[in-house]
Amino acid sequence: MIDRKKGPKIVTEFDLTIKGVETSQFPNGMELYEVNEGTQDIIKIDFVFKTGRIHEKVKASAKAAISLIREGSTRHSAQELAQIYDFYGAVVKSSCTMEYVSVNLVVVERYFEKVWPVFFHMLFYPLYPQEEIAKYAKVNSQKLNEQLSKNEIQAYRKLTEEIFGSEHPYGYNTEPSDIAQLSRKDILDFYNLNLGLQNCTVILSGKYSQKTRKVITAALSECDRISHNPEPQFYDHSSPTGIIQLPTNNEIQTSIKMGRSLFPISHPDYGQVKLMDMILGGYFGSRLMKNIREEKGYTYGIYSSAHCWNDGGFLYISADVDNKYVEPTLLEIKKEMELLRSELVSAEEFQLVKNYILGQSLHLLDGPFAKGALVRNLRVKNQTLSTFKKNVENLKAFTPENVRDMAIKYLNPKDYLIVQAGRENQS
Repeated sequence: MIDRKKGPKIVTEFDLTIKGVETSQFPNGMELYEVNEGTQDIIKIDFVFKTGRIHEKVKASAKAAISLIREGSTRHSAQELAQIYDFYGAVVKSSCTMEYVSVNLVVVERYFEKVWPVFFHMLFYPLYPQEEIAKYAKVNSQKLNEQLSKNEIQAYRKLTEEIFGSEHPYGYNTEPSDIAQLSRKDILDFYNLNLGLQNCTVILSGKYSQKTRKVITAALSECDRISHNPEPQFYDHSSPTGIIQLPTNNEIQTSIKMGRSLFPISHPDYGQVKLMDMILGGYFGSRLMKNIREEKGYTYGIYSSAHCWNDGGFLYISADVDNKYVEPTLLEIKKEMELLRSELVSAEEFQLVKNYILGQSLHLLDGPFAKGALVRNLRVKNQTLSTFKKNVENLKAFTPENVRDMAIKYLNPKDYLIVQAGRENQS
């Protein structure tokens, strides 16, 4: 009989090699990664382009170009595309991030040949009808205008603008008027300049036949979509420190954003900083959550996050609190930062967080779609498949001394800018 009083044994020695991934490259420059496994005859094909918001010459054009790509092609109207996808139970999604965009199709394999030509033509021959652009501009400018009424949104935008610079690709802010004024030319220009074969990776995942594979590879090899992906203009910017008070119309609570600049994802400190960040505020059992949420009750949630891209990054701490708890919250945040800088993390806490991260890493290999997403994330970061296992092995070798060293280096409160959005002079 199982002893219910004892928890399951914790296992940390498992193989995190990314297996079963086939790679190939076509003469036109397009890369193909295949994960052919699973139990369900469902296929996902993901087109990932190394371009994004940082490449747009006109603000808001990147997201618009990707969002509107399914609103009509030179063969089918937006309504016809929707009807075809719905009839065959296909799902088409698109996303636009800072440094990459993605358009993917998920469909049962037996209907793949019905949907694939429609999807492929939509992707490489979008129409961008003026009436759809007008709808998009109206809806999304209003949506952004509503979001800007939130303290947390205003604080985050101000923080990134100050850390990177108001014209920096990572730091500038899109305004509702930018979306409202988008023209068809702006959107087409972004598409034509940035979505081409030489910066495209295709990830094929799921369970599929060789016949399906041949249909896909034939289309990919014949494609001649060329782009002229321009390099974004980065520049150095001195990140300010101190406190910025941002008065808003929402005075019930104050949103606190506290951050500093970091480094590109290729930096040797990246893995250790991610571990340090996890301990500080990166998961529900973090120090910030235990202290400021559970013990003090100052907020429903507080977290920290280290964002690193290919050309820079930043670390920030975020919380929404009652106005009377702003100063106490800041004091406790600084206290936790100083504790990590001055004291070693206990062996028990350190192992707990490492096990948590290892469990998350194992989940990234759970099934063909998860594995395909992992491949995508590695490729857009200019990393190889072996990088994943290397990162895990590095994590296992980290020590509490590494965490303290990173805290001394990156958690000095004097290096941080604090943005407080809400009622002015609440203290």
